Amino acid sequence: MYARVTEFEGSPERIEEGVRLFREEVIPWLRDATGFRGWVVLVDRPAGKSLGITFWATEEAMTDSAASGADLRDEVAERMGTRMTSLAYYEVAVAEHLALDDAGDR
Repeated sequence: MYARVTEFEGSPERIEEGVRLFREEVIPWLRDATGFRGWVVLVDRPAGKSLGITFWATEEAMTDSAASGADLRDEVAERMGTRMTSLAYYEVAVAEHLALDDAGDR
């Protein structure tokens, strides 16, 4: 499995809107993308920073910008007034299933 890690920076006041847009627009699209295996979004609300981590079955699926939703991601970030500050690709060496309770899954 492979992971694409994208870091964003923007207004702390717009974090919730960004998470909502990611859930409503990016994730439904990704669910249909070839090789998509999951996602995690981490936020530092006071600093206005977030990390988006998407998981992919193959390196090719992860790095194919058109097939992996990079254009849609960039469009949503632009609408939010957020800028992408870094993009990195990793091979997942170890993974453990993560279960969020109701409070953490919002």
